[in-house]
Amino acid sequence: MNRWRLYYDNGDTFSDTDGEPHESPEWGCVAVVDRGVVLFGANADYFLYRTDLVGWHQVGETAVEGRVGIGLVDHLTHFGHLISCIRPARWTADNDNFKAIYARAVKDAAGE
Repeated sequence: MNRWRLYYDNGDTFSDTDGEPHESPEWGCVAVVDRGVVLFGANADYFLYRTDLVGWHQVGETAVEGRVGIGLVDHLTHFGHLISCIRPARWTADNDNFKAIYARAVKDAAGE
C-alpha cells in the first residue's frame, strides 16, 4: 500500500513508490491521498509536501483572504525550508471526470 498518491486530471497517478514528491508531474493534480486522508481541490488551491511532517497537506484561499495567495505566501514564509514540493490543485472542466477521480481516491484511501 502507498503512503501517499497523487491523482491527475488525465487519470494518471503518482505515488511514493514511483518517486519522491518533487519528481511528480507539476500540473493537473486533482486529489492527494496521504495515509488514508483525501485532500482535493474543493478545499485546496495548493498541495504542499512538508519534510518535517513527512506528508502532504493543503493550503486554500478564502474570500476573507481576498484570493491573493496569502495562504501559500504564509506557508512559504514560515515553513519554506520544510516544503520540498508544491503542486497546484486542479479542477476538471468535466464535473463527471472530477467525481470519478475523487471516487477513486476515496476508494483507495479506504483500502479497497
